[in-house]
Amino acid sequence: MQTDRLLLKNYTHDDFKSFFLLKTADKVWEYSTFAPYQSEEKALEDFNIILISKPYQFNALFTKESNIFIGEAGIISLNPNANRCVIGYNLLPDYWGRGYATEITKALVTYAFETLDIERVEAIAMLLNTSSCKVLLKSGFTLEGVLRHFIKIRGDYYDVGYYSIISGDYF
Repeated sequence: MQTDRLLLKNYTHDDFKSFFLLKTADKVWEYSTFAPYQSEEKALEDFNIILISKPYQFNALFTKESNIFIGEAGIISLNPNANRCVIGYNLLPDYWGRGYATEITKALVTYAFETLDIERVEAIAMLLNTSSCKVLLKSGFTLEGVLRHFIKIRGDYYDVGYYSIISGDYF
């Protein structure tokens, strides 16, 4: 998948160093239940699983012009029985605030509706993560509700926003 400024590709063996950089960047995971890797061995083990895994997961995200790794994004789950999917993204902090998250989110929504013929695209964001909440709203999502104490991070519970966009909102 590509946008005006971005390329979204399957991870390859050559992407491990970039993957490890992203997955050890504490700031990226501040609003996530994912715990940054403490060892390269565990990261490599998980990375190798990703290389052979299911089609709906995070993929490597690069700038189109210079082919620089900036994070990951993708359709991270698909429920064909309900005709819905979940999208997400994680960007390295050096690339925050440049519109990349909104650009890839809109591209994923377009792909879901126009290629996969999905009825509903979903995403969640921790309410404290106001930047991600704004990205979803700018990308056409509606905040459907708040899931109270939905996630637990470092011993504390947090609320998340449950967002969606349906085909009628898109077309």
